[in-house]
Amino acid sequence: MTIKTSAPAAFNCWLPLDADTGGFLRGWRLAVLTALMMFLLMQVTGGIIRWLLPPAAYLPTLMMLGCVVSLLMVELLTQRMHIGVVFLLALLAFAFVIGVFSTPRIVQPIFALWVFVPVYFGMVAAPLAFQPHRYKSAILLSLAMLCAGGVVVHNSVAYPWVGLSYEVAGVEVAGAREWVAAGKQRLSGLARSSFDVAGQILIFVSLVALSTRLLVWRLLLWGLGAYAISLSTSKGVFLSLLMVVVTVELLRYRAAWGVRGVIGLGYVWLLVPPILGWSKDWTELARTDINHPLYGSFIDRMHDMWPRALELVTEHGYFIFGRGLGGLGVPVGMFEPKLANAGDNLFVYLLVIFGVLAIPLMLLGLVVLLRMCSYLQHTAVQQALLLAVAIIWYGGVSNILEHAVMALAFGMVCRTIASFLAGAFESPADPTETHAHPVASALVLPHESSPPAPTDSDHR
Repeated sequence: MTIKTSAPAAFNCWLPLDADTGGFLRGWRLAVLTALMMFLLMQVTGGIIRWLLPPAAYLPTLMMLGCVVSLLMVELLTQRMHIGVVFLLALLAFAFVIGVFSTPRIVQPIFALWVFVPVYFGMVAAPLAFQPHRYKSAILLSLAMLCAGGVVVHNSVAYPWVGLSYEVAGVEVAGAREWVAAGKQRLSGLARSSFDVAGQILIFVSLVALSTRLLVWRLLLWGLGAYAISLSTSKGVFLSLLMVVVTVELLRYRAAWGVRGVIGLGYVWLLVPPILGWSKDWTELARTDINHPLYGSFIDRMHDMWPRALELVTEHGYFIFGRGLGGLGVPVGMFEPKLANAGDNLFVYLLVIFGVLAIPLMLLGLVVLLRMCSYLQHTAVQQALLLAVAIIWYGGVSNILEHAVMALAFGMVCRTIASFLAGAFESPADPTETHAHPVASALVLPHESSPPAPTDSDHR
């Protein structure tokens, strides 16, 4: 796999370090790519890995953490750390301190640091993950087929690892969750849970579709993805899938106005329902519709989950500063089971962790994403915007920061936003021609640069 090490001057703040870092940079990039591939493969086959060799499931996360720490150390020693990195580290340190004071044990915010490793890694790996290379399309296509195919087969075959659990440091951990909803099993395929595999299908299929030339192939991809997601019975992801389908077509036509509309509406979807849940009494509707197969879980969030999440800040934390790291999600479920709350909304999750500071951070993200829509000539911007749409719309009803692949995508989007603010995308990139892998040549574009505007033949 060949990695491009040179770039226009405008991209200096996008690429990690400079070319004169020599051997470390080459070795570090190889380590990042290795960790990324191991992480994605482990997530896609998480159920099998935890069944055969549970300790191996944590190896990619350790490698990712090593990549993040080593880069930070070198940037610190060479005095090349950007102000954006300093701000993020300060924000993380502040949230950790708040978590120490607001949670019962220090192990809780420490565990949260571990949970968010995919977010940190996404921030440092984004420049490499978004760069073109010849095997990228084939890898994404293979991952998409593993996810979707595993669920389709699971519909007919009982996998032996489903229902598996094991212990880590005296705590029982679900290896592959067996989950039944409305009398129907939620299929997880080769992954750890139905929630995991639904998000994986959303991410991988959308990235493959973005570089797929013919409309008929894109329709087949979307159809397979939708069918596999339906077998997982994850209803919340379908709205995100629809928005991603629309966004792919808008990006192919470079319709910036349309992408802005999808993102703007996504923010409304992200912010308004929790606010309504906090400001209105949903008791009566919950009494009559809580078991509705289509929207009952959404009513439950409005009536119970989101109000209880706000109470974690007002009664068990600090209203202005939040509850800090470990204040919501998996860490609470493990160490404070009586307060267990998944959050199931990106805005709610960030508000509990960072307090009112989450509001200007999210608004800044919105402004930058809307501005990025004017730079669709960059492949990296297109991919980041597509991932942002998936995160925003799925993040309205799910805990995407504790969904490993979605958390990785969230980190990549955050890095792209920070690099955009630093001026990384002011000048159009020189297109780099690469050749597609033979396996994917009939399905995807012959290069990973920005797709040309569609022609009539593209829709035949």
